[in-house]
Amino acid sequence: MFRLQAFGGLTLADSSGAPVACQRRRLALLTLIASAYDRGVTRDKLVAHLWAESPADPARHALEQLVYAVRRQLAEDVFLGTDPLRLNPVRIVSDLAEFRRALDRDDPAEAMVLYRGPFLDGFYLTEAPEFERWTEEERVRLAEEHARALHRLARQADAQGQKTVEIDCWRKLATLDPLGERTALGLVRALAGAGDWAGALQQARAYDARVRQELAVPPMTDLTAEVERLRGTVAVTRPSSERQRYVLEQEIGRGALATVHRARDCKLNRAVALKLLRPQVSSATDLRRFLREISIISGLHHPHILQLYDSGTLELEDGRTATYYVMPLVRGESLRDRLRREGELPVDDAVAIAREVADALSYAHARGIVHRDVKPENILLEPGHALVSDFGIAFALDAAGGEKLSLSGFSLGTPGYMSPEQAGGSPRIDGRSDLYSLGCVLYEMLAGAPPFSGATAQAIVARHLSDPVPPLRTVRPAVPVALERVVLRALAKLAADRFPTAEQLGDALRGALA
Repeated sequence: MFRLQAFGGLTLADSSGAPVACQRRRLALLTLIASAYDRGVTRDKLVAHLWAESPADPARHALEQLVYAVRRQLAEDVFLGTDPLRLNPVRIVSDLAEFRRALDRDDPAEAMVLYRGPFLDGFYLTEAPEFERWTEEERVRLAEEHARALHRLARQADAQGQKTVEIDCWRKLATLDPLGERTALGLVRALAGAGDWAGALQQARAYDARVRQELAVPPMTDLTAEVERLRGTVAVTRPSSERQRYVLEQEIGRGALATVHRARDCKLNRAVALKLLRPQVSSATDLRRFLREISIISGLHHPHILQLYDSGTLELEDGRTATYYVMPLVRGESLRDRLRREGELPVDDAVAIAREVADALSYAHARGIVHRDVKPENILLEPGHALVSDFGIAFALDAAGGEKLSLSGFSLGTPGYMSPEQAGGSPRIDGRSDLYSLGCVLYEMLAGAPPFSGATAQAIVARHLSDPVPPLRTVRPAVPVALERVVLRALAKLAADRFPTAEQLGDALRGALA
């Protein structure tokens, strides 16, 4: 039995724990196959990662020799299957597979033990640029998985009253993301929950100073005030008049522009999702114009668009006024949730979701409304159909204060799904920008990752502007050629080279599987 360990470096050991001397390319091959877990990796994909710049026939021959050499060194039956190739779990185990299984069975504590450091830390493979690019993307993805597991472990510890474990999780997260507001808030609340008010206040002040020093702006949330609120000096938000009809029950999410709350509509006695714009966003926005634009958007009625119920302002008991908008509380999951769970989706499912989103875009574009932030987080999945959420919110914010928001450091749109013209700051954004974003989402549903990624937002934007789209069928040969052509046209750098309308994109998707 051999053990492949890819977290914190890359090593191969035998059953006694002794390191096995192995050539770097052999280790890279084993890691590529291990990363696919039970699905295996096709030979075409292995060639694309390890010999991307070599002619096809020599590259395939080199792969055959490499597979033969690994079998000779380790065991004849180290691999299962011929195409795709899988690792034989009787012969070789990997921390990657164990990490995935721990996450699948919702055991974040075990996942933490297995994650000993960044994926392939310090390992490189010369003359294999595609392998290096893949390594960087996997490193980012697995680090995000690690962070999410830490978050789950912190929540579990909180529910079980294990304050020491909870605080330790938040401290580890703060080390990974020292400027993260959610992390800082979690640590402050955990310390306060343990009765360590001095520690909570010290952490709040340290975070405030760090953000001001690194970003030259004040934090979006006053954590010092949050400590005081937790002590009971700031009351929970609640309706203070007949006109104020919503009671905030629980925060269920937060983004760069708003926080999301489960709320109770007292007038209609129903649960809703209420989004509160962050104070800095509200202050940079013309409130009257924003609410006027929202009222226009609330007129969108389509089976694949999550309707906007209401908008206005809430008076908070600490004296502040918060701008909000209200949507239905969806009981299903987001497309992001499904992608995290499944990776690549079945081709038919991916196309069906994309067609429903295209149908929603076609309806809105015909009424002059561009979404500007199509991404998996904004596509909600209910039994039988997809719903596009936050339709037109970025449009309304841009109309009501786009320049001020930009100067305040807020970006309307998400780098991984942003069209080249939107990323470049073009004032001429039309529906074809949404089609590019939908192309990115469809690519991710089919390939398991968006077409472009990077360590920073700037790096991702640069790739959208200049890099060619990685061939989809190299990553997933089962994708029909006609479907790949549709995706590549949607992802054309120039808007004029894309589908003219969302309706035409939807028709092309239908035809691609005919």
